[in-house]
Amino acid sequence: MNPVEEFYKALKLVEEEDRKRLPMVKEYRMYYDKNGLVTAFSETDHPDGDNYIVVDNPDVFHKANTLLLRVVDKKLITLDAKTSDQVRLKKSTQGQPVVKGMAAVALGLNEEYLEIEYYDRTNS
Repeated sequence: MNPVEEFYKALKLVEEEDRKRLPMVKEYRMYYDKNGLVTAFSETDHPDGDNYIVVDNPDVFHKANTLLLRVVDKKLITLDAKTSDQVRLKKSTQGQPVVKGMAAVALGLNEEYLEIEYYDRTNS
């Protein structure tokens, strides 16, 4: 048998074995811990456990900051990374006593100071 015929025969054997093989099904799973933090991603050969959600596109994991991803009630959410500049305190006539002009210097229950002003929470 010449080398070309041998090569052709080998290709036929590979083709037959390839038809017998089960098709590989990809399922994109994102695994998370009890706090909802994403811990792993898997396409095939999935680890045991039911702590995962199925996503349609692997880019959800690969192109995202996983520190901002959370799983809540089996749904994936993305936390907002922007910090809030919203003021939660306002000057008031009651609330936390502080040294006047230095709001960062809070006074305790038994502390006294000559000039005092108060800060209280806003409603929002």
